[in-house]
Amino acid sequence: MTTNGSSRKWIEEHPYLEGVAGFQALVEEALKGIAPVAARTDWAAYAPDRARGVPLLQSERAGIDVVPAAGEALLRVAERVAAADVPDAIRGPARGLADALQCRPAERGRAVRWVLEVSARTDDAWERGECPTCGAAPAMGLLVDDGTDRARHLSCGCCRTRWRFKRVACPFCGNEDARKLGVLEIDREPALRLDVCDACKGYVKTCTGAGDEAFLLADWPTLHLDVLARDRGYERRGASLFELGG
Repeated sequence: MTTNGSSRKWIEEHPYLEGVAGFQALVEEALKGIAPVAARTDWAAYAPDRARGVPLLQSERAGIDVVPAAGEALLRVAERVAAADVPDAIRGPARGLADALQCRPAERGRAVRWVLEVSARTDDAWERGECPTCGAAPAMGLLVDDGTDRARHLSCGCCRTRWRFKRVACPFCGNEDARKLGVLEIDREPALRLDVCDACKGYVKTCTGAGDEAFLLADWPTLHLDVLARDRGYERRGASLFELGG
């Protein structure tokens, strides 16, 4: 979380998100100084896998090995969280994870590969429901004015990749029956809405383009919409750092 006007104003209007914002800031601070993975993608070699729908980081042909660097980053974050002033329910698991990653380096690769199985860039030619970079389900959506119409983009909650998707379709189950797709408008939140699917009961939190999209797409500012969706009988299917309790 950046301490800009958008975040401060948002927390003033949504004080129940202050704790989540603090945790997000802790994680982002722990990640500062970690260099991006220095790897060049072999796009020609990756092309066959891309055509088959294999996400970039899951393709052996692409030649990108993020596991060593990502494992070190995961260790750093776990250690920082374990040493922070956070609830025991967070500190305990973070300490256990940090100890495991420190004592058994092989566990770092296993943890990263697990994340990849469930570098922000934009991909306008993918048009599948899962993230083209890491393969995760989308956490957010965004309506973008492309000059002739408002195109729909999805946003990954794990790696922040954005990609174009069908305007009328569910990214989780592929349903295109408009009778089973709907929109839930949010009172006093004109920049946000819920795109819901009654076929699979999934939903996508969507930015309508009326607010600070870079801030809203961070996922944590809209956790209250996840609660609203759950209360309406829908289930979160997008990947997220945050898991809501019952």
